[in-house]
Amino acid sequence: MFRLRTISSQQASTLILGCLALLLVISIIVFPDQAFQSSLKGLSVWWKLVFPALLPFLIMTEIARGTGVLHGLGALLEPLLRLLFRLPGVGGWAVALGLTAGNPAGAIAVGGLRRDKLITRDEAERLLTLSHLLSPVFLITVVGVGFLQNAKTGLALTLLHYGSAIVLALLQRFTHVRTVAEPEVVANRRAEARSLPSSAGLFGKCIAAWRNAHAADGRTFGKLLGDSVSRSIQQLMTVGGFMMIFSVLIQAVSLSPVIPYVSRLSAVLGLGSAADAEQLLSSVLPGLFEAHLGAYAMGQSQLLTGSWPYALLSALFAWGGLSTHAQVKSFILGTDIRYAVFLRSRLLHAAAAFVSTGLLWQPLNGWLARSEAPAYLPAQALPAPAAGGWSLGGVNLWSLTGPTLLSFGFIMLLMLCLSVLAAAVVMKRHLSPPAQR
Repeated sequence: MFRLRTISSQQASTLILGCLALLLVISIIVFPDQAFQSSLKGLSVWWKLVFPALLPFLIMTEIARGTGVLHGLGALLEPLLRLLFRLPGVGGWAVALGLTAGNPAGAIAVGGLRRDKLITRDEAERLLTLSHLLSPVFLITVVGVGFLQNAKTGLALTLLHYGSAIVLALLQRFTHVRTVAEPEVVANRRAEARSLPSSAGLFGKCIAAWRNAHAADGRTFGKLLGDSVSRSIQQLMTVGGFMMIFSVLIQAVSLSPVIPYVSRLSAVLGLGSAADAEQLLSSVLPGLFEAHLGAYAMGQSQLLTGSWPYALLSALFAWGGLSTHAQVKSFILGTDIRYAVFLRSRLLHAAAAFVSTGLLWQPLNGWLARSEAPAYLPAQALPAPAAGGWSLGGVNLWSLTGPTLLSFGFIMLLMLCLSVLAAAVVMKRHLSPPAQR
């Protein structure tokens, strides 16, 4: 008798990636012209949207880690993140990156924190839920204005995307299983705590942590700047390569008979007409592979009528696409962060985004329609794509890098103010006398 052998998650992921690589090679051989055009499409998306949106933040992350700014911010943000999510304050940098630069900047920051042994594996995995998000510039400007021709629709998708992620992170705070403390992480935190003045306030500890980390790094600013730029560009080259590969895979699946066969099968099973099923699959398929291409495909389809089609789009945004999954797996390489946990959080985020968007879409859009448009929303729609293909035209985020940096600074300032308020509340509780019986 044959005995069934179970495979580990690492072996399963290796098998899936091997099959995708084989599909990529076959598609290039069978459809060389379409593969070349689709790879150019992925390159255009990377250069005009992803590269300018992520480069400043990745350089800032490397400089902040080398100069000790991350340690100083960690001391400031400790009360807020501990109170809300049971996460260390140093994770606030990754959260701010996820809320402004979008993925995979948050995953890059989390991987760096884990390699430096500043957070535990459990904290890193939960921190990915809060930091692996889409950029608000992409959701509002590119999706809302460029694809859907409505900035308020993009704003509604942004609020639901972030709201569902925060709710999921709060649920993980109360449901996660406590693990055994890691000696190296505990030692790093105790050493940092001993180096801080015990009598100093929150800001005094921030300055002390900043100075100690900068002294421990030891690199001059010129050396640090060069290392930061080279490392950031290397990481972005990895992102661009993944986007081009998955763009070719999307084109290969679209040209294959898979979608027509599945559509006919759904018609036989009584799930709707074959034409409607084919249109739905053609619109959803790119989003399963790559978020930018999926947003464009859904925006150009005739499906976005009512609440639930937008719920499906919101679920695709929360899923993020297999392209970003591959990027996250590459950026957490060398750490013990489990991809299976990340995959589960993406599925839960997609389910939460789907349900919340389906239930709240009409009330939220009604409230946004009655309110005045915020000043930061673009006033005019971007040029429409050319017929027969995706031409990004005037969609270029180089001019939006400045506003994105301003929003990053605003979010960091807001988090710092909330952390100071949380520290004051906690201190007041400790100093207040016990209630008299």
